[in-house]
Amino acid sequence: MNNSKKIITLASLISISVLFLMTLTILARELPLLVDVSELGEEYDSKRVTIFGWARSAEIRRGRMGSDFVKTELGEGENTVTVFSSFSPYNIIDNRIIVQGVYHHEGRFGGLLARHFIVADAIIRDWDDPLSVTSSQGTSE
Repeated sequence: MNNSKKIITLASLISISVLFLMTLTILARELPLLVDVSELGEEYDSKRVTIFGWARSAEIRRGRMGSDFVKTELGEGENTVTVFSSFSPYNIIDNRIIVQGVYHHEGRFGGLLARHFIVADAIIRDWDDPLSVTSSQGTSE
């Protein structure tokens, strides 16, 4: 009787440990990596990333199956990335934004071929932008 309790306890501990390790693995895979736009490359393909930069443009597009999406260009100069979202972010053009989503080096979005893009889960305007604060204060000289 005592041996059967030990075996049941041991089996329970092993199953709990396996479930804990599986949960930890899933959580570690889902945590976003903070990446600069200039660093995005094939090594980040299909990984969840968080980037921030200047939204240069935003336009509503229609996919091949008729669904609308927003295409935003994010970055400065040659360091740009395309951001696709199924929701319309508020007042982001010419503002600094934070984007979280899955990066793809090559793939499809909306039935169209695309390169170097992020499918966004969240787009947030950076309201604490130091440039906008200093320009709104003005100078008294």
